[in-house]
Amino acid sequence: MNLEGRIDIQLQRHGDAPTTVAIHSTRPQLAQKLLAGRTPVEAAHLAGLIFSLCGKAQRVACEAACEAARGVFPDAATSSARASAVLLELAQEHAWRLLLDWPQQQGMPPDQASQLRLRQSAIDPARFAETLDELLRTILLGEPAAVWLARDLAGFDAWRQAGATVTARLFAGLGEGADSGISEVDLLPPLGNLEAGEARELARRALETPAFCGQPMWHDAPAETGALARMSEQPLLAAWIERRGRGAEARLLARLLELAELPARLSALCSADGAAGATWVRAWSLGDNAGLAGVETSRGLLLHAVRLLDGKVAEYRIVAPTEWNFHPAGPLFQALSGLTPGDDLAARARLVAQSLDPCVAFGVEVTDAK
Repeated sequence: MNLEGRIDIQLQRHGDAPTTVAIHSTRPQLAQKLLAGRTPVEAAHLAGLIFSLCGKAQRVACEAACEAARGVFPDAATSSARASAVLLELAQEHAWRLLLDWPQQQGMPPDQASQLRLRQSAIDPARFAETLDELLRTILLGEPAAVWLARDLAGFDAWRQAGATVTARLFAGLGEGADSGISEVDLLPPLGNLEAGEARELARRALETPAFCGQPMWHDAPAETGALARMSEQPLLAAWIERRGRGAEARLLARLLELAELPARLSALCSADGAAGATWVRAWSLGDNAGLAGVETSRGLLLHAVRLLDGKVAEYRIVAPTEWNFHPAGPLFQALSGLTPGDDLAARARLVAQSLDPCVAFGVEVTDAK
């Protein structure tokens, strides 16, 4: 059994006309098959093992959803510990993209040493926050995170043109034109802004209509989730989007902005501030032994919905970020539909798809209309 599947993207050129886009996913919806009949403890343990990415987030979501189904909610210390584990995982994913993947794609050497330092410090949230803060100051930003975060768009342009770090030089290399693959689909609300009624409606649709998990909708329309959705109101990112559009480059900036904020967020969680944790992990009791949990991951909002019967899982559904972002009519579809034809269409399409960070392998095929 293939637990991951893949995403195939087909582009068809029509001369100077818009490109035709088709997105096909073979990602299996296995939550019900794998978790039904298990106790909450067994289900949470398995959820953390079977997913190759975001394993901590999957386990936390399962724990929180099963607790909510029983009407049980954790104390502040437990909430903070869970949120810290989720943030450590999220931060490492963001750092992986910014320190390794992006430089390598642009022909620059990846910074494996910095990524290793982060991974080694992840055994302790306070130590991780200190390590990340130092790496931001010395490697990624070249100045304290608080100073960099205070920059407006003109200040950001000055920073990237000065090129004091590899990250700054990479942003300088993006030029001054419009973003690649602009999408204007709705943004899924960050977890902290999700209303209880909206959460319950998402859970209802997931539990009653399993196909919803493969192609989720927000108010009957596709939506985008991820760092860009969470950071969309940040002034620098908002100014970038107003000038260049909401595309692949905006998503890179959103990742860097969110990573720069994480040391302070982790420090707040280390003080066992349960309220701070609600931004990253939340749960709702749905009645009838059902519960929903949401966890923010590097790729976006992860939702777990469960119904228990006699202390064991009777129904289980997972709505993963990839299903939002790679919806057949969602943000990737709209972004790719706006690309101009050309010999480098496949390469540009891959860059746009990578900016949405699928959690499985994907392929791009380009054909010409006859």
